Amino acid sequence: MAERRKRLLRQMQSSLKRWEREFRTAAEEDQLALFRDHLEKLELPDEPEKLLQGTVLVVQACCIYGALDGQPCDNFLAFQKYRPSDVADAGYAVTFDLCGKAFARLLIPSTFTVIDLADLMGHPWYEYEVCGYSCFWVSRTDGNFLSPEEIQRIEEEVTDDLEFDYAEDELDFWFDDSAVEGALLVTLQEHSP
Repeated sequence: MAERRKRLLRQMQSSLKRWEREFRTAAEEDQLALFRDHLEKLELPDEPEKLLQGTVLVVQACCIYGALDGQPCDNFLAFQKYRPSDVADAGYAVTFDLCGKAFARLLIPSTFTVIDLADLMGHPWYEYEVCGYSCFWVSRTDGNFLSPEEIQRIEEEVTDDLEFDYAEDELDFWFDDSAVEGALLVTLQEHSP
């Protein structure tokens, strides 16, 4: 069992290194223009380097949590391309605000699965000396606005995910589909002990 775990860990590290190299190369070749546009659409600061670095950190964290659940990270990494158009079923971009220190963008399928929002909420970002995230935006990768039906479905998925791990008195979160035109903003606040 220990040998299998070590082998899976080595595979994950190798996959993550390859993914990061390809992702950074694509971003540098584009001079981060796609990330700059993404930030502008969400009315966020023009700091695409922070979006690049934050994305790398969040992808690494997601792979670690997936490995803890016994899931290989290759399927998840296949979704995490710099260009959303390079992923056939990348329906949404989820953009996290890592407590004002950086941003991160994950691509997820139109089923709104793949990431565990509760796990990421408690993840320490040692580089930034913060934990978790303060909010995130969900937007469509095709540039179209979210429909009312999509907003309702996403709100249900987010609620189910967070309420599975957090009790009602541990975490407050709310939705705002008017903060940024065409996107859904989810803001979170943990209760102090």
